[in-house]
Order: sequence, then structure tokens, then C-alpha cells
Amino acid sequence: MRSTLARIRVGLVCLAGFGWLATPLSAALPHVELVGPGVFAAGFADRYGSANCGWVALSDQTMLIDLPHGVGIPEFLAEVEKTTGKPVRSLIRTHIDESDQESVDALVKRGVRLLGSLSERTSIPDAGWSIDILPYGKVTGGAAAAVLIPKARVLFAGPAAVNGPRAKLPGSDITGWIAALTALQKHSIDRVVPGFGSWGKPSILERQRLLFAELRRQVAHNVAMGIPLGKFEKAILIPAQFFDWMPYDTPTVEDIRWVHRELTVPQAPYYGQPPSKSDSQPHALVLISDGPHEPEHIELGLRPVFEATGVIPHFLFDFRGLTAENLKHVSLLVVQRDGYIFPEGKGVGWMTDEQQRAVVQFVEGGGAFLNLHNAMGLYPDDGAYLRLVGGRYIGHGPLERFRTEVVDPQHPVTRGVTDFFCADEQHTPPFETNKVHLLLRNRSDDGKVVAAAGWAYEPGRGRLCHLANGHTRDALNHPMFQRLMRNAVLWCLRKD
Repeated sequence: MRSTLARIRVGLVCLAGFGWLATPLSAALPHVELVGPGVFAAGFADRYGSANCGWVALSDQTMLIDLPHGVGIPEFLAEVEKTTGKPVRSLIRTHIDESDQESVDALVKRGVRLLGSLSERTSIPDAGWSIDILPYGKVTGGAAAAVLIPKARVLFAGPAAVNGPRAKLPGSDITGWIAALTALQKHSIDRVVPGFGSWGKPSILERQRLLFAELRRQVAHNVAMGIPLGKFEKAILIPAQFFDWMPYDTPTVEDIRWVHRELTVPQAPYYGQPPSKSDSQPHALVLISDGPHEPEHIELGLRPVFEATGVIPHFLFDFRGLTAENLKHVSLLVVQRDGYIFPEGKGVGWMTDEQQRAVVQFVEGGGAFLNLHNAMGLYPDDGAYLRLVGGRYIGHGPLERFRTEVVDPQHPVTRGVTDFFCADEQHTPPFETNKVHLLLRNRSDDGKVVAAAGWAYEPGRGRLCHLANGHTRDALNHPMFQRLMRNAVLWCLRKD
């Protein structure tokens, strides 16, 4: 009789279109919803961080996903079994919390098995079902994973998704967290149950990713401009569309300080874990952003290049991280920023003689150097760095569309590239004709301004390529410029 009543209850909820249950299961479980066929989510009070858990009705049992809060295990199990008519026999956790140990012990005593791993991707089969555990590392501070139920198109995202309460950032890896949210979005899902806060559509993941990306962008831009933390930590403003339970999910000064710590030395660029010499993949130190060039669109424009060439990038916004020691761990240096910072509102040069020597020694010793767009601008006149690059910045025209023409179509950097135009700044750099090999030139619409747009040569045992385009999203993402950058990376690394 009990099983029949449970099936009737589930059927009524299904007819309601996966809506809220008409009445709470009990006073201890007031927030329960059928979020997919046979899949339930339950939410708990603010004093528990607005945490969520759930359960799945499998062929002959009920599987729990995460743990309840504020309700005894016997009462919880009884209420869960009312919804499925099947005994609870297994538990998957998306994260480990020491405060949950008592509940875990109580479940084990009742014969509930702990399944899966937070370190290895696991698929748990069942008749007609498959439960996938998707680890995403320690990006939220401790080992964690998402649980995907493909048949129901439901994702229990674990602590990586916080939809409403403030996501506490100290102890986390904000860059890795953004990457984890991006990866979770690639799965085919209709409903997302976050670790904390309101569940709903997959847009939950995108909203949180955008919030973190905007926070990181603003902090990174201030870091790149050399502005002290104390001058901007209370001035970070995130657009309202990135919040859900505003103002309760607004990042605090504590969060901003943590992100700043992550993006500055000594944490940046390797976060205490430099690449291993035994790693077969090439790594790159990528120094980007300055006053006129915010970091996010540059990073988004460069990431596809690294993915296509098999290079692991380490993005750096703090110019102090450009050191001989940090260059020891990579085979490629990429720079897309100028030589000025604005710590007091007035531009001053940041590159030291020691940094110039470090770059020259890296390249002449066999390193690869991709010099992009404004990476010759406002650097020490007649210094070792500009002598290495083989040209200098003398300004640019208005931001407008102009043509980029291939001068040498036989060179590996220009292979497969044809003339193209895009909206950009037309740089007009003089270059050392007796040193570098001209690959590209740019030409204004009226033909009155023609200048170098790219060159390459081999300083010492290394390789260097300069590409002048890259100010706008239009320029960075243009298919021909993407091809140029891919070719340049491979040529500089001698993988052409």
C-alpha cells in the first residue's frame, strides 16, 4: 500500500510538470521538488548555507546525492522513501564536509553504500540509468565533483554552483572555478541543482561564470595597470544582471583581496605549482593587459590559439612576474601589453633592466617569443628588449578598418593566410630591415599609409615573431589572424 501511494504522489507531480510538491513532505523537508523523471532536489535553511541535496529513484533502490541538514537520518530516509517507494541503498557526495560525518556514519549503519570518487570520473550503471560523477578538482577549496543524470538531463553541480548565497572565494582557485563552470555547461541538461541556493535552468551556471569572470577581469585590469589594491578593492562594481539574491551574493572586500592574491606575485603565474620539466606539452608565460587593453577579450582571443597548438598557457597580469626564474619553466613567451603602468594616475615605465636581460637571455638561449600588437609600445628607448624585438612603436591611426597583406606567402607563419581586413589600430612601426624578415604589411583604405604588420627572425638559438594586429575582438578573433597566431606559435616553438 505504501509503495502504491508513493507512485501516485510521484505521478501527480509529473503531471504538474515537475513543479513543487503540493504539500511539504514534512516540517523538516519543506522545500522538495521533482526536477526530472525520478529525480528529486531538497533545499535547507540559511543557517546551513542554503545547501541542497537530492535523490534518484533507480530500478530497485533510491540513491542519495549529498546529505540533508537539520533533519535526523531516520526521519529523512522515511520521507525520501515516500517519494520513490524504494529503499535508500547508496550515497554519492559532491564534496566532503567534516560536519557531515555524523550523518554519513548513520547512513552506513543502515546499510547505505558510499559510491564514486571525487578524484576520478566514474559512471555508475543501473538498469536504464547511468549516473556520472564529474570531478573538477579543488577549485572551490576542497576536492569536489558534479553528478550528472543524463537520462533525466539533471545536473547536481556541487559547490561549484552557488545560486543566490554569496560564493565565498577565499581558499578557492577563481580561474579554475571559471573553467569548471565552463566545462559543466557543455553537458546536455535541462535542470541544475547547485550545491547552495535556488535550482533552476542551466543559465544558473552561465550567470555565475559571468559574475566570476567580471570580478576577475576588473581585478586583473587594475593589477595590469599597477594600481595598488587599497585604491580599488572597494571600487569593484559588478553589473546587477550577474546576481540572483542581491545584495546577498555580492562579493565582499575579502573576496576581492583573495582574487588579487591569486593574480599577483608570488602566487602568479604558477600558483606555487610551476610546470614539471617532465611535462611533454609546451607551456607559455602570457603577459597581457594594460591601460587601454582590458584583459578578458585578449585572454578569450588567445585561448583558442593555445588549444589548437597544444600549448598550456599561464596568463600573467602582474608585470612583476616577468622574471628569469619564471621563464625557466616555459618554452614560449607571449606579450600583448605596453610598457606603462599607472600606480598614481600618471604613466610610468615598468620594465627593469633585469627584466630586459631575462627576456633576451630566454630567447637567445632557445626560447620562443610571440610579440603581439602593442608589445613594443612605451618600452625603454634603445633598450635590450626593443633591440631584441627588432622594431619600435611610433603610434597608430584611428581605430578603423584597413587591409593586412601577405608579403611572403611561403613562410610557415603565413602559410594558408590570405589578405584580409578588420577593424583595428593600424600600427606603423619602423623595423630593422637588415635583421628581421618582413611577413605582412598593413595598408589604409586610401593607400596613403603602408607599414609593417608582422615579421620573424631567429635571435641566437631562439625564434621571435611580431604581429601588429590585435587591439579589438574583431581583430583578435578574425579567422586569418587566428591562423597567423597559430602558425606563429608553432614556428616559434619549431613545431611548424
